[in-house]
Amino acid sequence: MNFGHAIQYATLLSLLMGGLGVVVAVLNHRVQVKTQIFLAMSAQYDELLKNSSAAFWLSVPVGTELPERTDDLTISMLRFCTLVSLTHLLFCERRIPKRMWELMLRSAERRFRSPLFVREWEHLKTEFESFPEFVALVASVHHMPSHTENLGPGPVLPAQKEGHQSPC
Repeated sequence: MNFGHAIQYATLLSLLMGGLGVVVAVLNHRVQVKTQIFLAMSAQYDELLKNSSAAFWLSVPVGTELPERTDDLTISMLRFCTLVSLTHLLFCERRIPKRMWELMLRSAERRFRSPLFVREWEHLKTEFESFPEFVALVASVHHMPSHTENLGPGPVLPAQKEGHQSPC
């Protein structure tokens, strides 16, 4: 092997190593961004928990009188819906993993089905008309049986059923 061939192989090897370095950097960046999104959303969820009343988070037994509508309750509902809708958008745009969306969805389903949320949603729904996929998501959760009525492996959104297109 002469000196010219050695230079060519070294150049090829350095190009391959550089390309591999770029791929690794891109993959690391994606993981870092997803982690930052998760931490930011967790912080927003935690802040929402701290700043909302217990009536918003706790299940209200059927037949119990619902608390009256207050500005604080409306703001908590708007903040919660905004957080869930942004998470849904990030999932649809493939910015967060499916598992992260599923964790948020499980928590959201319980809120969405509460009598308090159902009442307030009719008042707030117009605020989310610019995101019809989210409005459809809430409507589909409202029409699904609750976990206590469904003894199967868990609820399946209409978009997740076989033969249906994802709303994303």
